[in-house]
Amino acid sequence: MEEAKAREILGKNFIGIDELKKISGTFSLEIPAAVPEISYDEVYLKNHKASHLLVLCVEKFFDCRDISIIEIKNKIAAYEGTPCFYNQDWYLNEQFINKPLELKWLLISKSVIDESRAMPADKIVATYKLNSAVELTYAFFVNYFVNNAEKLWNNDYVWCSDVDDKGDQIYVGRYTDASGLNADGFEIHRHLRIKKNYGVV
Repeated sequence: MEEAKAREILGKNFIGIDELKKISGTFSLEIPAAVPEISYDEVYLKNHKASHLLVLCVEKFFDCRDISIIEIKNKIAAYEGTPCFYNQDWYLNEQFINKPLELKWLLISKSVIDESRAMPADKIVATYKLNSAVELTYAFFVNYFVNNAEKLWNNDYVWCSDVDDKGDQIYVGRYTDASGLNADGFEIHRHLRIKKNYGVV
């Protein structure tokens, strides 16, 4: 499908070449000369036009650095305001934050699937095809810049396909704490699995 047709169907829920070119400043992206074709058909996109975001994932920032969570974090830090990452550093030595983004079209739900809420992490992994942490992080910030500071999953966490170096599942999201007790910022956490070194005495 042509980008123009997908844009016509999805409206602001479409972020393609033209939309990415509008992001300027520190977060400017390198748009490749050739991008993959959109594989979704017209009927499928029409059925998801209100609930999903279709975004073009690219591989590089304008300064030729690979797009990864650590590089996104470094770019966002330069804004010294909003948008921002939640102030935490536990993951800075984890491998998944260096995973580079792949060139692809990503169709992603703008809200958490209700049936998946409060489902145990192991069942989530067995039931759903999960996006990587870098894909979710990229989608959040690109959508923020393109769509007038709209925050995906603003009060919810989203499970990722990645695990930390100890095998614990990663989840991201919840930019705004609805209780108002914690500072704003895009969060990255891990779900601690109960391992053999947990017990009572």
